Amino acid sequence: MDQSFQSLTYRLAINSDYESISQLVNEAYRGESSRQGWTNEDEFFEGQRINPDILTQMMATDGSVVLIFFEQDSKILIGCVSLQDFTIAENIRIGCCIPLQHDNKVKSAYLAMLTVRPDLQRRGYGKFIISVAEKFVRQQWNIQLIELSVLSKRQELIAYYIRRGYTDTGRRQQFSSHDNRFGIPKTDCLEYCILTKFI
Repeated sequence: MDQSFQSLTYRLAINSDYESISQLVNEAYRGESSRQGWTNEDEFFEGQRINPDILTQMMATDGSVVLIFFEQDSKILIGCVSLQDFTIAENIRIGCCIPLQHDNKVKSAYLAMLTVRPDLQRRGYGKFIISVAEKFVRQQWNIQLIELSVLSKRQELIAYYIRRGYTDTGRRQQFSSHDNRFGIPKTDCLEYCILTKFI
């Protein structure tokens, strides 16, 4: 482990964490606070990204977990990531809105909601969280392939994942604006870029 992350620890989220996870994710993805970070969705959406009720529903699905990361001494929440095992979980949804198609021939998992506290971004925490997530699904679920989705307009984030070894599959899926629980689009014709990585 990199020396800068010696004090960082993680565990599986439980119900009592959902309020603080929701606050962290919403602050990182939407609104004024998100602009402290290097990338966010504030340009494309208004409203919440997640809430405790949605998290409860997500985590009630078999094969779904959220890993939370925090400073070991202070217990301050630093980041999180959600993971879903495609071989178990059903109705995987991009942004919790539209079904994500995947190849059943390969044991794969879906990585989503990668979040780092806005004021702590650009310090390598995201890279560390991704590496832990990849190791988790490989060791715990025997996963061979990770899939994730990024708004195609967020070119800086797509480039970030490509630097982490992910490949643009060329697949695109339209964002469904019918469910405003996850945010209200500020623009039309939003679509997701599907990326994958063999691990």
